[in-house]
Parts: sequence; structure tokens; C-alpha cells
Amino acid sequence: MNKKKYTIAQILPALNTGGVERGVVEISKALVENNFRSIVISSGGHMVSQITRNGGIHYNLDVHTKNPLKWTKIRGELKRVLESENVDLIHFCSRAPAWIGMPLGLILDVPIITSVHMRFRKSNFFKKYYNSILTKGNLIIAISKHIEESVKASFPEISDKIKIVNRGVDLKLFNSSQINPARIIAQSKLLNLKDNLPVIIMAARPALWKGYLVLIKALSKVKYDFQCVLIGAGDGSQKFQNILIKKILKLKLETKIKLVNSTRDIQAAMILGDLIVMPSLTPEPFGRIVLEAQALGKIPIAFDHGGASETIIDGKNGFLAEPVNTESLSKKISYVLSLKPSKREKIGVYAKKFVTKNYSHDRMCKLTLSLYKQCIAEYKINN
Repeated sequence: MNKKKYTIAQILPALNTGGVERGVVEISKALVENNFRSIVISSGGHMVSQITRNGGIHYNLDVHTKNPLKWTKIRGELKRVLESENVDLIHFCSRAPAWIGMPLGLILDVPIITSVHMRFRKSNFFKKYYNSILTKGNLIIAISKHIEESVKASFPEISDKIKIVNRGVDLKLFNSSQINPARIIAQSKLLNLKDNLPVIIMAARPALWKGYLVLIKALSKVKYDFQCVLIGAGDGSQKFQNILIKKILKLKLETKIKLVNSTRDIQAAMILGDLIVMPSLTPEPFGRIVLEAQALGKIPIAFDHGGASETIIDGKNGFLAEPVNTESLSKKISYVLSLKPSKREKIGVYAKKFVTKNYSHDRMCKLTLSLYKQCIAEYKINN
């Protein structure tokens, strides 16, 4: 227990779907459970109820806006909230809120932590300047080694401030023994799966950089029988879906690949998969879907770049293909489909152990809360 009941404010653009948002909800819950007070400030969203249900306090402010002309007014509103809650530390989880609120660290005399969830690519001066706000915190959280390296490449002078805290998987949520058979049956009907055919699942946003076309082309080279479900592709625009459908028809895969909408029960859907593919064309900052698959004892396949290179040990808890190489991806998929059930199960068991040890939700929360306490203590000593 803390001697003082610290008050932590997490600030992000909105509380809708996404890895950043889920992380904020998880940390807020952990704060309350560990005798901290949790304040979350955003422009709102359907996940707000999760904050309040778990004992956190939410304030609705327009901290998502990228319009500098509005920042002064919002900064004043934010200052009043932070003052009234007597916060001990501010955690900015995105760039726009950081630009709005960063000056308040000095004004309120409290430390600031920022977290970086995306790569800092080589870009023009203005983009680099916009990104630079996330380097101004007393400590900087990078969600993977890949992200840490990208930040250091752009801002080598702040290397000593960066701490890696990987995103974690909720092992209670992604636990095959906790998933009711009725949920699995419901998802099987929803996805309209055929019996006795291996299932390949890709679950991603409807964006071409996620690798839909590369996967479709790779599957055209696979000689084994399979059925592939592109979960989330059905959420895309008609133009996006037409691009995929045209490719599927051209390669005569219309009986093997289907586009479906995202599901509210991704755990039950993934249980139905024999392998989970994440074929992102550009390196994922982290790629939590890989760990979620591993937690369920499933075999993930991804390109060997970005976060996937850190979470997949090729051949032990998943498989890595040569980046953006259709032939390599096809061979990895074919190999997994050729494996005996006992071999697949062995990989799945190892994958579960790997996630539990290195990437659990509890570990992420403990590391983050430890950094909060460290940052507050160091700030008091130095100021």
C-alpha cells in the first residue's frame, strides 16, 4: 500500500476502440486496485463506462483537437480539473493532449510521463517538431524495443529517459478454459465456418497496409485445403472491399476466403482458428494480436519486422516470414497447415507460457505503476 494516496491523471484524445484506449482502461483499474486515485481525461467514447465502473473518474474535455487556436482555452479547462483533483503526476498518452497540457507540469509543479505508441519515422521538420512533444516528459514510456529504437533515432539526446513497458494481454480474458462453448458455437455460425477444414484468421482494421492483399496472394500459393476469414475487412468502405474481392476473384479463391465484420467476441472467434496471421506491410509498433493468439494457444504468423520480431520466436511460439515476401509467407502458412495436431499443440503450450511470463496484463500494470512512483519520488528529490 502507498503511504500517500497518489492521484494520477491519464490524458488521451478519446476512449473508443484501440490499443492506447485499452491500455488506459487497464491502468486506471490497476491504479484503483493499488490505492491510487485514477483520473482519466478525454473527449469521451464508449469505453468511459469502463473507467467509472472500475472506480476511476472521467472528465470530458476536447483534448483531442489538433487546432492550436483552441489549445489555450482547453488548457485553462484542463488546469482547473487537474488543480481541483490535486494530481501528483500527469501521463500524456498521445501528441495532441500533450501539446495542450505539457506547460501545466511546470505551472502545477508536478512530473509528467509521456508514452509513445507509434514509430517516429524519418519525416519533414514539421512532423518531427509535432512528435517532439512526447520527448518532453520526465520519463518516456515506449511500448516496445522497436518503438524505443525509432525514438532514439530521431531524438538521441533523450535516450536515458526512455523506459520500455510492453503492452500486456489480459490472461483472464484470453483464456481458452474460460470461454463458454456457447460463445464458440455462436462465432462459428456468425463466421459461417465449414467443418473439418483448417481455419486461417486475420483480424485487423480495414486498411491495406495491414497486408490483406499480400495475404490473399500468399494463400493462392498454398496447396493445402483451408478456409480464411478476414475479420474486420467487412467494416471497410465499399471501395476497400471491392479491391479485396477483385483480388480474391482473380486468384479464384472465392470459395476459400471471406470478408466479415469485426466481432465483439474476438476471443471466441480466435479459438476457432488453427493459425492467426498478422501480415502488416509496415512494422507494427507492437502488434497485440500476436500475443492474444499465443495466450489462447494458437499459432501466429507475421512478418519479421517491428513488434512481431520481439514477440515471436520463430518455430517455437509462432512463425516469422521474410518481410513483405509473399513466397515466404505462403511457405510458413503451408508448413503450419502440414503440422500434426500434436506438434501444433506443443507450440501452443509454449506460446501460452511465453505470454504468461513476459507479456501479461498484470506485468504491464505493475511496471507502469512502479514508474509512476519512481517518477514522483525523483521529481520531489530534484525539485
